Amino acid sequence: MTSIVSGALMYTVLVANTVALMTDADIPARIYKSKMNDLEEYMVFLKLPKALRIRISSYFQARYQGKWYDEQDVLNWVSSSLREEILMIMCSGLVRKVPMFQNCDVNFISAIVSELQYEVFQEGDVITTCNAPPDRMFFIEHGQVVVDTDSFQQELCDGGYFGEKCLLTKISWLATVRAQTICHLFSLSVDSFYRVLHAYPEVMTDLQRTTQNGISFH
Repeated sequence: MTSIVSGALMYTVLVANTVALMTDADIPARIYKSKMNDLEEYMVFLKLPKALRIRISSYFQARYQGKWYDEQDVLNWVSSSLREEILMIMCSGLVRKVPMFQNCDVNFISAIVSELQYEVFQEGDVITTCNAPPDRMFFIEHGQVVVDTDSFQQELCDGGYFGEKCLLTKISWLATVRAQTICHLFSLSVDSFYRVLHAYPEVMTDLQRTTQNGISFH
């Protein structure tokens, strides 16, 4: 009798622990649902048009995919060395595909990667427009964009990049770039690029030597 009671108790504890683990594992999904409820109430309060509310909700679904994580908080929790390793795994391959970065020192690449910002665009979104200020370049983690100029049209997808001339020459955008699908991108601002570059004078010298376009390093 005692063994039966003991076995039943162990089973009950096992089930309870399993349920607790499953509940804990679903915390990001529950937080996401709560955030979306708050967002919906706020959009209704603002009396936003239904079409705009749908686009905003779709953006959050594309951005977080049903689970709420604050990437910056997560990166702040870990040590600087782990944070650097995480970012290098996520982004160094994208950065290395750009010719001007291919032969750069790994420490310089790490510094560049740490400056990248994650951005999500929905299908049809204009990412940048022709003649816009040269504020940043983009690396495509996943998705497809179309680059449209007066003389040609080009499609770019996973692993592609655009806007590198904004970094090198600081001239305005020469193309309008539009998302053809949901796009997950990383961006590097001009200010961040030059801040890192001035900390690596040897890289600056190499870029000045190898880049055909004139670079103004201010």
